[in-house]
Amino acid sequence: MTVLQAAARAWGTDAFKPTLKMELERLRSDVLPIAHAVGAGNRLDDSDLGVIVNAVRDDASCIYATVGVFFAEVIDCLTCSGGSGMCDEAYCELLVTIDKATGAARFTPQ
Repeated sequence: MTVLQAAARAWGTDAFKPTLKMELERLRSDVLPIAHAVGAGNRLDDSDLGVIVNAVRDDASCIYATVGVFFAEVIDCLTCSGGSGMCDEAYCELLVTIDKATGAARFTPQ
């Protein structure tokens, strides 16, 4: 389970969005469900993620943030004799649900 404690603690302050961005950019594709945005036969390079916070809302127990995730997609190259292809920028959106009490986070592709 992923815990975003710093973001949960920053909820309701001006620091929330930059804190959430920082915490998410430290994660990788084994935690963030972003592989669905990669084309068939291509590879995901998550070594340099970029995150933008698009929208936030809350209820009594949870924070809901819609975020955009930028990453590199390595395009499979059929003419490169097995070499790696070009990199292209890829993007997907996730709904991040954060429990206010514990910071436990769930990620849902949008």
